[in-house]
Amino acid sequence: MSELTVERTWRVAGLQGTGSHTVVADGVFVPAERLFEFPLGPDDAPHLSQGRPLEIVSQTVSVKATLARASLGALDVVKAVVKTRKPPMTRYDSLAESASARHVFAEAEHMVTSSYDRLISLAGRIDALLPGDDVTVVQRSSLRMEVVSIVQQFVRAVDLLLDLHGFSAFALDNPLQRFWRDLNVGARHAQLSTCITTENYGRLMTEAAGAGGLSIRRPSLAA
Repeated sequence: MSELTVERTWRVAGLQGTGSHTVVADGVFVPAERLFEFPLGPDDAPHLSQGRPLEIVSQTVSVKATLARASLGALDVVKAVVKTRKPPMTRYDSLAESASARHVFAEAEHMVTSSYDRLISLAGRIDALLPGDDVTVVQRSSLRMEVVSIVQQFVRAVDLLLDLHGFSAFALDNPLQRFWRDLNVGARHAQLSTCITTENYGRLMTEAAGAGGLSIRRPSLAA
């Protein structure tokens, strides 16, 4: 590290704690044994998952673990004040007294906890499959779509929690705004690429349907 310099290029709205700055090696000698080449795909672009068909999916799940914790953190913040925080410009003394607020809180709580359980289950299924290579393109695409679905639920849930808490949630000393920023930045991580993941899944589904049938063999923990 004494031969390297750090350019503080990580200037983003969320995930500031990652410290993802640029490390620069200018004129530093790198021995050949410390170099490696990525295998290339059919279009001569780096094929990062060649021979490891679930590698990218498993890495994506690892990244989303941080977003799960942000969602749980946001839930904890609102849960701590739901019986004491008064909804502004209402006759209620607390959010808990409002039937509508209770409904929104229940919906958000269920979204967070059920999505967390889905993520843990998905990680277990992928971990059970990693040593083998018996994974179809459709299977891999289906697993990535599941990650997309889970993250979208986290985002919706935290938006509901912000609606409940109100404007003061955006005060810089309120952890809720930090969870919100981290979640929304992380949900756009390059490994997820929601629109492309959905596009690829839709293409595979329509191709399979056009071929006269669709069968997705979903991995299970029992396997």
